[in-house]
Parts: sequence; C-alpha cells; structure tokens
Amino acid sequence: MTIYLDMDGVLADFFGGIEQHFGLEHWKDLGDVEAKLMELKGTDFFNLLEPFPTTFKLIDYVKSTGDWGICSSPLRKDEYNSAYWKRIWLEGHLIMPPVTKCIFTHRKHRYAVDKYTGHANILIDDKPSNCAEWEMHGGIAIRYQANQDDFEEYLLPKIDDAIDYAERLKYV
Repeated sequence: MTIYLDMDGVLADFFGGIEQHFGLEHWKDLGDVEAKLMELKGTDFFNLLEPFPTTFKLIDYVKSTGDWGICSSPLRKDEYNSAYWKRIWLEGHLIMPPVTKCIFTHRKHRYAVDKYTGHANILIDDKPSNCAEWEMHGGIAIRYQANQDDFEEYLLPKIDDAIDYAERLKYV
C-alpha cells in the first residue's frame, strides 16, 4: 500500500498562488478560469507556491507510515512544463519521494491499486471528483483541503482509519 499525496490544495497553496499571481481578493473572482489558467502555461508558477503550515507535518506523518508518493495533476496543455516545476518545488522543499512514486497525471485512478500486489492505495486529494474516481477504481481516498480542514482532528484520524482499512482489505 502506498499513500499518495496531491500537491495543489494539499501541500502547496495553489489558490493563494492564483490570488497573488492575478492580484485577486479571492480565486473565485478569476472569471474565465480556463483562459486564466492558460496564462500560466510556460511559466514557473508551480515552483512559486507556498507550502501550507501543515505540509511538512503531513509529509513526516505519511513517511512514518511506510510507502508514500506524490500523485498530482499537471496543468492541462502544459503538462511537461508544469510537472517539471512541480518536481522542482518538491526538491526545493526537500520532500521529494522516490522517483517511481512521483507521478504527474490526469489519470490518477490508474494508481488506485498496486499493480503488483493488487492492494488498495490511499490518495489524499482536495478535489472530490479525483477522490470519487480513485475509489471507483478500488483505492481509498481522503478528501482534504489544507486551507479548510483541520490537520490534527480531521486528517490524521482519517489517515489512520484508511491504513487500517487497507490492511484489512489485504486479507479479504
């Protein structure tokens, strides 16, 4: 079992970065979201994001549980560039997982189950549709948005419960 962490919204303050980049009070004031996101194409935007206050605690916690990795979506139509800058961000914050566990894809669900053991993996992601698709493909998902959800009281018990559940599934 591997615990995969999304980056934007879980480790890196994507929405705060959007607000700062575009000079907005709130990211929902962005307007034409797709057009604005395309303005990020070819930039180092993802390397400039701030980690959340809980980022390093979360990394330390999942590292202590065993196998962990990153499963993050790159910017559409800028996959190579945005994935590159996300890797640079991870390296710069000294939280780079093993290279085989550093995944940038729009198809996260492909990693919901370990292809060698058949055991369920865990995804911690802020996007409900990613969580739903992960679970539809046999994985265990935890929806967590670092700027809204409590780390100690909400996330840590959910991680422990997911690990326990994944362990029980191994023997079913």
